[in-house]
Amino acid sequence: MFSFYLKKSFVDPEPGISLVNIHYTWTVLGSAPDWNSHRESRTMPRGGVLLRGFGGTTVDDSGHYVQTEAQAIRLPDDGIRRKVISLPNEVLDPATGKYVDSYAFHHYFEVFRGDTREESSVFTERIVSKEVEFMDFPGMLGGVCIYWSIYDWDAPQYQPTEDPNFISRYGEDNAYRSLKLYGQQDKDQFYRNRSELLAALPLPRRFIGRIRGPKGAQVHQSWHLGNTWQADPRARWEQYFGYVTHVL
Repeated sequence: MFSFYLKKSFVDPEPGISLVNIHYTWTVLGSAPDWNSHRESRTMPRGGVLLRGFGGTTVDDSGHYVQTEAQAIRLPDDGIRRKVISLPNEVLDPATGKYVDSYAFHHYFEVFRGDTREESSVFTERIVSKEVEFMDFPGMLGGVCIYWSIYDWDAPQYQPTEDPNFISRYGEDNAYRSLKLYGQQDKDQFYRNRSELLAALPLPRRFIGRIRGPKGAQVHQSWHLGNTWQADPRARWEQYFGYVTHVL
């Protein structure tokens, strides 16, 4: 199941709080959470560590395609507790047997102070999605990822895109769909084969993907671009391009 990342924060309302946990789950819209059936729980440290740069691929100094490594950012204790959690792109609607990308995200905080334990109210947010598109008029791109983060740039992530013509011509399950790159050991051969398939598609190419998050949230977004496969590694490049904000 594909997922996206969302940072949640908690500010201690008074001194003496020793531990805060966030408990969360998700349901179809209109359904109450069943905490006994499904519950995710994470500890929220003050300050803490954030991981930035989830799921990208880049070109190293020798021109080879490699997986990017998440960068660990250690934050000082500034009185704010943070946790980056993972939420599904879609959830199963048991009434229809189909997956939907608009659903309810429920969470509450468990707070420990000395010998006491308290629970906050349950907060419910609607998760929604938005389609974004990058137009490649000259046909020079072999890969386009949405580089985005919800609320701020504390938890940026990569989302692969695809040209609808690629899907219609080669099928949903084609081995060279962009989203299948990340599990490949031989990324060089993957890019070569994918570039050959892209070359047969009409111009301009429309690279389409979706960003997700709570309704009303601000999303910061850029693009991560790479050119089509080149036999000479020195001719390969990747770069970040543009910046825009969205309100979901």
